[in-house]
Amino acid sequence: MHILDWNDVRFFLEVVHSGSVSRAAQHLGVNQTTVSRRISALEDHLGKQLFDRSGHSWVITPVGEKLVSSAETMADEADTIERHVMADSQELSGQLCVTVGGITTQHLVMPALRVFTQRYPNVDLKIIPTQDDLDLAAREADIAVRLTDEPPLNLVGKRIGQLAYSIYGTQEILKEVETNRDNCDVPCITWVGDGHTRALWIERSFSKTRRVYRTSEMGVMLQMVKHGTGIAQIPCVLGDPDPSLHRIPARYIESGWSLWVLSHVDLRTTARVRLFKELLVEELEKQKDLIEGRLGAVA
Repeated sequence: MHILDWNDVRFFLEVVHSGSVSRAAQHLGVNQTTVSRRISALEDHLGKQLFDRSGHSWVITPVGEKLVSSAETMADEADTIERHVMADSQELSGQLCVTVGGITTQHLVMPALRVFTQRYPNVDLKIIPTQDDLDLAAREADIAVRLTDEPPLNLVGKRIGQLAYSIYGTQEILKEVETNRDNCDVPCITWVGDGHTRALWIERSFSKTRRVYRTSEMGVMLQMVKHGTGIAQIPCVLGDPDPSLHRIPARYIESGWSLWVLSHVDLRTTARVRLFKELLVEELEKQKDLIEGRLGAVA
């Protein structure tokens, strides 16, 4: 059986308390046709007639009288819920501190930040971009957006998905790779201090290359690729939306970490923390295909 529509019950109670459909319509700010339609919908749902209709006069039936007590209980419960929501909304002020990692996570959270600040302008939002894992237990931050496969046990949150990577370059480099697929000497860009003389994706996919450039910043790497300096393994989040970048065919691409939205277990019921987490998760899940690399195709 379908759950009763609270709005239909509310219209029923208003007719009972007002004594007529016309007065009920005035109190509810709608026309009489809407009131009649709502009452008919409730009667259809219950399979019982709640009013005897005779012209403009509506007389409650015995079944309708029995329903009044339960309907008023529903109304009281609805009022209680509304009071809780209103009391909760009073917490929607003060500071909310969010820590995000590098350029990839910063790029992903921006849509949620825009929506949240529009909905809750009284919250003082503080964004800390850092690769360091701030201590949420010590209140260094309220919420963390992290790339990790092992979130700390004292944090609760939601795993959005696994960050996908691909190899990117300009259109000119793509043509060069396709022309010299078996003997490609395209320059490669990787990380400073990555622990390898040549990164695994370079060794397995572009072993003929003689030029390897290194940087410690994803933003610098991205700009180097955009300017045609070479190719690099870059998150699809950054590479796929950029029309100047193209996926370069590769035999091997390293896997990425999981993307998590986390908060300390003691803060999960705080209104501003809960609402921001819910909104952030919702906005990130809209981008899941992009995060997991399903929007782009290797040329």
